[in-house]
This record gives sequence, C-alpha cells and structure tokens, in this order.
Amino acid sequence: MNNLSLNSRNWKEFFLEDVVSINGGKRLTKSDMQLGNMPFIGASELNNGITAFTCSVNESLDNNVLGVNYNGSVGFAFYHPYKAIFSDDVKRIKWKNLRHNNRYTLLFLASMIGQQKSKYAYGYKFNSQRMKRQKILLPIQPDNTIDWAFMEAYMKQKEQQILRPTINKLCKQLIINNILGGGKSLCSNWKAFYFTEVFTEIQRGKRLKKADHEQGNTPYVSSTSLNNGIDGFVGNDGSVRKFDDCLTLANSGSVGCAFYHQYTFVASDHVTKLKRDGLDKYAYLFMIPIINRLSEKYSFNREINDERIKREKLLLPATDKGEIDFTFMSSFMKDIERNILNTTLKVFKERANVNNSKTGGGDWKNFLLRDLFPILVAGKSKGLNHIEKLHDGISYLGATNQNNGVLCFVSRDESIIQKGNCIAFIRNGEGSMGYSVYKAEDFIATSDMTLGYNEHLNRYTGTFITTIADRVRGKYNFGYKRSANRLSKEIITLPVDINGSPDWEYMENYMRNIESEHILSYIKMMRNTVL
Repeated sequence: MNNLSLNSRNWKEFFLEDVVSINGGKRLTKSDMQLGNMPFIGASELNNGITAFTCSVNESLDNNVLGVNYNGSVGFAFYHPYKAIFSDDVKRIKWKNLRHNNRYTLLFLASMIGQQKSKYAYGYKFNSQRMKRQKILLPIQPDNTIDWAFMEAYMKQKEQQILRPTINKLCKQLIINNILGGGKSLCSNWKAFYFTEVFTEIQRGKRLKKADHEQGNTPYVSSTSLNNGIDGFVGNDGSVRKFDDCLTLANSGSVGCAFYHQYTFVASDHVTKLKRDGLDKYAYLFMIPIINRLSEKYSFNREINDERIKREKLLLPATDKGEIDFTFMSSFMKDIERNILNTTLKVFKERANVNNSKTGGGDWKNFLLRDLFPILVAGKSKGLNHIEKLHDGISYLGATNQNNGVLCFVSRDESIIQKGNCIAFIRNGEGSMGYSVYKAEDFIATSDMTLGYNEHLNRYTGTFITTIADRVRGKYNFGYKRSANRLSKEIITLPVDINGSPDWEYMENYMRNIESEHILSYIKMMRNTVL
C-alpha cells in the first residue's frame, strides 16, 4: 500500500469509549518515589511524557499503551511500547480490539486524539467522562468497520518517510567521517591539488530553457541539491551537451553540490562537468564530500565561475611521489560499500531468523469463500468504451492474469472507483478465469470481477490467500464459468489457530519470510558484486 493518502478513505465518527479501554494512573509523590530505570509517565508534553525514572511499581504498570494527559499539558498523547508506570494525571488507553493494538494503530490514534487538545485546558480538564464521550474520526472499510490495515500501513509509510532522509544523511555522514577522519588515519600523506590537476575535463553544460524542453527519458541535470541533481527528463538531442561517467558541480543555485553520474545525461549551464579518464565510480564517490565543502565558501551571490574553479584546490591522498593516490581512494570506497552491504545483510538475516521463529506449522481447515470474505461485491465498470485512457490514471482491472490484473490506466470516475486492500477474483475470460490478485490501491474494475474484503487483509495475507485460491483455476472454462454464486461456494484451505479461525498472523509471517529470503538473495548478489 504505497503512497497512501488520508483522502483515499471514508471516515466515520466514533466515541472513544466505544473503541478503546480507558484506565487511570496512580498517584506517586516525589517523596515516595524511589529512583530506578523504569519510566514514570506524567502530564508533560516533553520527552514522550516521561518525567522521571523509578523502581517503584504499582497497579498502573503497563506497556504497549497510549498515555493521554487529562491534566497539566492537557490532550497530549504518547505511545509507550516499554513497561512504565503512570501518574494519576495520565489515562492509559488501548484499543478494545487487542488484535490490532500495536505501535502503528496506536500512533495513528494518538494523532487523532491530539487534534482535540485545543478544546481542553487546565480549567477544562480532559477527565474520564469527557474522554469517554470525545468523538474522533477514524478510517473505515466498505462495511463501516474500522480500517485497521489502512491505519497501520499509513503510519508505517509516515515512519519510512521520516526515517529515510535521516538514515541517508547518517550514511553520508558516516562516509564523510571515514574519508575525512578514518581515511586520513589510513593514509598519512595528504596533499592539496588544483582542480585542473585532478580533472582532465572541466566543462560547463549548456543553457536549455524550460520552453525548449522536449519530452523524453534522458536525465536533465541542473543545480538542484535533490535527486542526484536530476531536475527532470528531456528528449533533446541537438544544441545540448551530453556527458556520462563523471561528476557534476553546481556552479549556481545549490552552489557546491556535487554528484556522480554513471549514465548519459543532459547538463544545464548551471553545472560543470568534472572528469578524468580512467577513474572508476569509487574514486569519484570519494571526492564528492570533499568537493561539497565548497558550498561553505560560495553562495547564490558568489557563484563558482570558470576562473574560480581553476583556482580551487582539493585535499586528497597522495603517493610517496606526491601524486594523487586514486588507487587508495577507490579501495577505500569499496571497503565502505562492502561494510554497508555486510551490515545490511546482517540486519536482514536477523529479520529472517525472527520471521522463521514465527512461522511454524499448524493445522489447516476448509473455509467457504463467502465466510472468509463477509463483503463480496462485483466490479462496477461495463467496459472501456466510455472511459478515457490516461498514462498516469487509476488502475483499470479486467479479465487478465497479467500485470496484477491491470489492463490499462484510465481517468478517475468517483462513481465506479472501488477501495483497495482486497482480493479481486476473475470470473470470466478464457485463460484468466479462476485467477485472483491482491490489490492494495484503489481501482476501477469490470463486472467480470468480484472483490472480496476482510479486515485482516494486507499485502502479506492477501498474497498468501491468492496463491491458495488460484488452485481452482483448472475447474472453470468457457462452458462452465465462475459465476458469483459458484465463487461464493468455493472452498479455500487455510492454516488455523487454536480456535479454528484463520491464522492471519501465521500467513503474514510466512509471506514476510518469503520476502526476506528474496531480499537476502539480492543483497548477497550485491555483496558478491563488490567483493
């Protein structure tokens, strides 16, 4: 479920008391508190609500819970995965549906509760009664039940969006530290070299006005500090300058930003090509953080023109003869890449081991498809005749077992759009009848498809079930079609828990394990490539 949007779901008001359990904290005065290592949660808006650490224990001890301030910093809500005790100014909140009481759904709930804090204050406290009757908006499924899968997936997406730039920044800083710190300790001889000594080709790109851009697939590199300097894609061949296997240096705009380009690209006049024949990508990558330090010296009002760049120097490793040690630079960056891949491989091995421990075996049981999917609805489209095809439109599903059921992309028609996070069962089409596909995104579907919804579906459980469901495809043909009635009576054999219900956790962990094995294979391949 990528690129999820809050606008893509229907919403409904719920009283808090209908969906969560609300429990109080316990008064613990400072004079009675003994110092320790367990977080003590008070009515603060700072430090995730932690106001002290104690070894005192009382009946408020809890974990995997929201702490909601009803006094002090009223209305602030924080998630606590760890064991903690709570002051009497804080309420402990968990979902009544404990199956879905996890980090991501609780963080989603915290944001919904946090939007209400403006109506409360020290003189109008968020007490138990008001908290119970407080209404919050939550996303819902087609059957008007809470869309747990969406909340979890949305918060995972937000987490990744927040963490990705931080991780990238830390990785870059690690490389910079290794080059400017560890690199110096490994190579004791460093020397300043003019740009003209380092690079045999220093050439500015050529101006290409926006109005002259032709549609195409060649990267257009300009003075942006984002996307490796790529500011778009063009199809221009004449009156442009194309380069490859070189560095670019932004001489205006984001002055001083340098990037390596292994591919062919069109260079704007706001960047300068830096190239030396015979260098590999690792030597180029070594120099990037050193070149980037030019940004401290230049700005929008003081650009790096052709004359200034010739006078600039780079501090680089040198051989005993005083020449640039490109061999050391290349070997150093290969080591950095190898270390990153080995660390990543270790992380995914650990993840795979955890998943393996959760994927045991168990009993299996037959389920009628109509019992497994309480909501079975037909596609709403009658055909493509009256729908405009668009390259960047919404998915249009039809009777095909290719491209995950997508025939093409079309313009949005809200009256026939159907919600994602479901399984689409193909009921017609020679060669495709009997297949099923999991769809995460919203889409438009033909009436040859039936869509099954279950609150436990996600991309892991969905792909598990489609693999099982596809085994019926040999049963149908042009003379014996998969009618809606026959579909509802199909039998699917699934693993079950101790209660005889579908073991959704097992199915998810099993597919996560398969995913991890593929990721491990890829990382091993990448590691072997650079070793």
